[in-house]
Amino acid sequence: MVVLKLRSIALAAALGLACMLPAHAVEPSVRLVVKPLLCVLDKAATSCMMSFDIRWKSVAESEYCLNDTLGPAPRICWGAALAGGTVEQRQVSEDFSYWLGAPAGTERLAEVKISVLRVDSDDRRRERRTRHVWDVL
Repeated sequence: MVVLKLRSIALAAALGLACMLPAHAVEPSVRLVVKPLLCVLDKAATSCMMSFDIRWKSVAESEYCLNDTLGPAPRICWGAALAGGTVEQRQVSEDFSYWLGAPAGTERLAEVKISVLRVDSDDRRRERRTRHVWDVL
């Protein structure tokens, strides 16, 4: 009997949460996908050469330009398109973002961040041998 009451309460709580959620999620009007998203640099390297696969899709046909935060001019533009893509080779040494917008606009319709991870830590704890729990003497 107690188990039945607990199940009823759990079901009522789940239904209450479901009623508070929107009926459908709002899809973005423009979707930008960039791969890879991470450049990993070791101690000796200052930058990495990467090949970015860039794809985008929109629900409205329009003119779109691919931009990045490293330069003021668009990288490439498409006229009256619903989707597009390109492959770009570039040397990466700092974090930046690709973003899609109108040819003359500054509004970012979709944005993807590319990160640079440096593994040149001088922290001695990373290079020191770890001790076993029983190794106290």
